[in-house]
Parts: sequence; C-alpha cells; structure tokens
Amino acid sequence: MNRRVRRVLLVFLNTGGGHRSTAHAVAETLTDLYADRVQVDLVDVTTHYFSWPLSELDAMYRWMVRLHGWPWALAYHLTNGPRRLALLRGAWWLLTGRSVLALLEDHPADVVVCCHPLLKAPCGQAWALRRPGTPLITLVTDLASAHATWFVGDDECCLVATEPARERARACGLPDESVHVIGLPVRPCFIEAARRDPIDVRHQLGLDPDGPVVLLMGGVDGVGSLLRLAKAISKSDVQAQLAVITGRNQRLRRELESCAWSFPLRIQGFVHNVEDWMRAADLVVTKAGPSTISEALVIGLPMVLSGALPGQERPNADYVVEGGAGVWAPTPAEAAKAVYELLSTGRSALTAMTERARALARPDAARRAAQVIWEAAGGQLAW
Repeated sequence: MNRRVRRVLLVFLNTGGGHRSTAHAVAETLTDLYADRVQVDLVDVTTHYFSWPLSELDAMYRWMVRLHGWPWALAYHLTNGPRRLALLRGAWWLLTGRSVLALLEDHPADVVVCCHPLLKAPCGQAWALRRPGTPLITLVTDLASAHATWFVGDDECCLVATEPARERARACGLPDESVHVIGLPVRPCFIEAARRDPIDVRHQLGLDPDGPVVLLMGGVDGVGSLLRLAKAISKSDVQAQLAVITGRNQRLRRELESCAWSFPLRIQGFVHNVEDWMRAADLVVTKAGPSTISEALVIGLPMVLSGALPGQERPNADYVVEGGAGVWAPTPAEAAKAVYELLSTGRSALTAMTERARALARPDAARRAAQVIWEAAGGQLAW
C-alpha cells in the first residue's frame, strides 16, 4: 500500500471572498478525506508573494466594486477574449513571473490547483519552466460564466461549476475532454448545516423560533446597499425578523446601529458561522456572488438577488432565477417588495423555491474536486 504523502498546492489572490472560500472548501475536504496522507498548502499570493502595487489588488478590487462595479466591468470586458489576452500575456508575466517562480520554489508540490483567473497564465508559464509534467488543475470559481483568463493555455484538467461555464471554456478553445462540470465547492460545514433543524439553530442564535427570518448579506466585505435595503424592508410592513451580516464593513455596522428600527433587527459583523445564519433564515437578500449563491443552494435557502457586479456576476442572477431558486430585484424598493410578497402570500412560493434551490445544489462538488486533485497528485487523473 502506497503511504507516500501527496503534496497539494492551492493558490489564489485576495480579491473578494469567493476565490478564498472555494480554495478553503477544497483544502478542508482534502484533509477530511485523506488525513495525514496529504499535505495541503493554501497560499494567498497577493499577501505573501506579490510586491506593490499588486499586493494591493484587494484594495483595488474593493474600490472598483464600491463605484458600482463599472471600472471593474470595463476592465473585465476589455480583456475578455483569447486574442486580447494573448497580447497582454507577456506584460503580465513580467509583472508576476518572479513572484510565481518564488512560490514554486517555496512550495514543491505533486499537483497545483489554480483558484484565481489572474494566476492561470503565470502558473502555466512557471510550471513549463521549472516543473514540466507537474499537473496544473484549474478550479474555476465563477458560477454561470467565466472570464477568458481562466482558460489561457493547455489545460490538462479544468473544473467548472455549471454547463454555461463549460460552454464558455469550449468557446475559449479548451477541448471537451479537459473540462468537467462538478459544481462550485462549498465548505463541509454548509452541508452539515443543511441537515440541521432550523428551529434548533434559531434557538442557538437567540432568534424567535416562530417568526420568519430575513437575512441580509453583502459578502465578506459587506458591499452593496445593505443600509438602504434594511430601511426599505422596514418600511414595507413585512412581519419578520431581520438579520444583517456586515462582514468587515465596520462603517456599515455603525450606521445600522445608529438607526431606530421598528421591528426586530440583529446586526452581526464578520462571523465564522454564516452557515448557521443561512440555515436559520427563510430568505436571504444578497448580491449574486458565486460562493454565496452556491452556499445558499446547498442550504436550500431562497434568494432575493439585490445586485450583481457587471461582468461575471450578472449571469449568476439569471442562473438562479431561471432555475426557480430566487428572484432578481436590483433596487432596494424592488427587493423590499419581493421580500414582502414572498413572506405575505403563504409559504407555497418559498417552499417551491427551496425545492428548486436543492435541485440546483451540488453539495458533492468539494468532494469531487478533492478526489480529482488526489488522483492527479498520485500521477493520474480521475477522468
């Protein structure tokens, strides 16, 4: 029996929470499945290897998002094509190549898993120079679409979340046999939370077990119009408890705490048990981030999608709405109306959305990704 420890390197950039959460989900699952037979290195290249100004990519990203996403959308669309990327590839290597080569030297691995599109090209180039033959797996963290940077180079194995993402990979030139639909990995705690009784979870969180619970979220950075959304919902006369998770946005938390509210309101900052808050809720109001959507689907939580970054997030909203698991309500007034209607017309609509969410969910995505990575680290791929 071969007991050699297989070394896995998962790399991402700190731009938003989705890339990080997907990488962590796979890392946790690898450890759960293979214990001391696997060594997992999880590296945020932004923080540990990039020098200024690339070390500030997270701040740049948050700045672009706060400007309603339009600077981000412009950059996204201007670079979203294989030919355009071919022109930029050399310049990007000059900016990132030394950092990625240092990463390779510091973290020898049997397989590398790329969890960010901006790392895909330099990882491929670095591996060709220093580690030819070492498997490089692309784990696409977008949901219903994907930027062309994910599909630069010759992929031995590219893991995507949905059929629309696979079609995008094909359009960018990847061969069918290298692209595999597995869903978007979520951490095991969400799968466990989905099995719990929501009434028990409400008791645990100090919520009224009887009244409906509406959860407002804006990702780890608390982006979006959460204050205006909370005010609009409060004016709608909906009979519900409202919980707002502000993430790392301390200013938003202070603004919410300074307001007088006419109904029960719980304000939480950054939490480590978001899966419990999702399980306790009847409905979540959030932007169309891929990780949040995938987590809500696994929980079976209906969604009111109140915004989306232009570019990769807008197709996510269409995917959820067409799948019957949520509604699109891009203004605070529309979101408040949707919440009121869903909670005031009996539970039939919410029940149907819950069933559709569970039908769209891929709770086995992290396990499937972990199995593919494990096989690749041992010298073979599962497909």
